[in-house]
Amino acid sequence: MEKIPFLTKEQAEEICKTYPTPFHIYDEKGIRENARLVQKAFAWNKGYREYFAVKATPNPYILKILKEEGCGVDCSSLTELMMSDACGFSGSDIMFSSNVTPAEDYKLAYKLGAYINLDDLTHIDYLDQLTGIPETICCRFNAGGNFTISTFVMDKPQDAKYGFTREQMFEGFRKLMAKGAKHFGIHAFLASNTVTNDYYPTLARQMFQLAVDLKNETGADITFINLSGGVGIAYHPDQKANDIVEIRGLKIDKTARRVWVNGKETQFTTKEFDLLAFLAENPDHVFSKDELFRRIWNMESIGDIATVTVHIKKIREKIEFDTSKPQYIETIWGVGYRFKA
Repeated sequence: MEKIPFLTKEQAEEICKTYPTPFHIYDEKGIRENARLVQKAFAWNKGYREYFAVKATPNPYILKILKEEGCGVDCSSLTELMMSDACGFSGSDIMFSSNVTPAEDYKLAYKLGAYINLDDLTHIDYLDQLTGIPETICCRFNAGGNFTISTFVMDKPQDAKYGFTREQMFEGFRKLMAKGAKHFGIHAFLASNTVTNDYYPTLARQMFQLAVDLKNETGADITFINLSGGVGIAYHPDQKANDIVEIRGLKIDKTARRVWVNGKETQFTTKEFDLLAFLAENPDHVFSKDELFRRIWNMESIGDIATVTVHIKKIREKIEFDTSKPQYIETIWGVGYRFKA
């Protein structure tokens, strides 16, 4: 895969004449485009929000750009909390996840109204003594064992020193509820910088099942699930970049003519597959029903465009969570259809 830098060699040499090296140059256009792509991909999920890990790039200019794009911040230290506060983030804008947390860090997180993500069962009493338990609180889950996708071991949570075990999650939720917590979040960080489209769907499946079990056994009001780890970057030429559409739950293999929806293979007729694959290959392009009929059925519609409507309906029934609010194939009234990237 060819990598094309956003900066030419000539431009870099010109910049060096004014600014001594070393320095960092950031692609603001690329940052904004990627932020919008992620937000758009998950816009179907009401309440979805991307939280940027401040430790990845602790730069106030970058944070302000991401704030303008609707992102929150994930902080892990007092300094990161202070920087985020200075950049205008507060309350639910901030997710605070830390290890062996000093008292000052917890106090500032509490003062800012951040979502505090407890890393250990013993931190419940520790936080209670420092600030009291906030009404909304989050706990980090450690699934133990190996985190595996297919037969490949992505990481080994069993070796991590941090997080609640499954048994401790139930114990911790009951204890927090007794101390006044009313709303809960669940967080997990099972692998980092993963260049695979299967990581988030696999993690989400585990987390949502845990949420159901916790709700059923404790009665807790679970208001959010935080999937941590970060979409990996294809740094090497031989690496394929993550596909955000596949990550949100739809995988199309054109060569094998197979489709997976939320990890489960789903059967399509020949024309259903052709129509879905064509639309997915041309995201955000609006096609009329006549044009789709010509391209997929290789003939003029002669007014018989109902065939397209019927096939779109059947495809939606197979890929959409809610066909009345499609996240993939959107109807552009009076014009046709488009696949939402």
